[in-house]
Amino acid sequence: MAEPTFDLQFASSEDVLTGQDNRLVDVVDSLLDHGVVLRGEIWLTVADIDLVFLGLDLVLASPDRMAADRGAG
Repeated sequence: MAEPTFDLQFASSEDVLTGQDNRLVDVVDSLLDHGVVLRGEIWLTVADIDLVFLGLDLVLASPDRMAADRGAG
C-alpha cells in the first residue's frame, strides 16, 4: 500500500490577511457582532477535599454591541 503524500505550503501573515479565504476573519467578526460568553471552572481536589477553585467568565463583544444592549434594557 502506497504512503499518502501531502503538499504542505506555508503562508505568511500578509497572505492570510489579504487572501480570498477570509473564513477565520468572518467567524471572529460574527462572534464580536453577536457577542459570546465563555465560562470555565477548575477545581483542585486532594483526598476529596476541595482546595482551590478557579472560575473564569469572559464576555467577548464589540463595544458598539455592548452599548446597544445596555441602552435597550
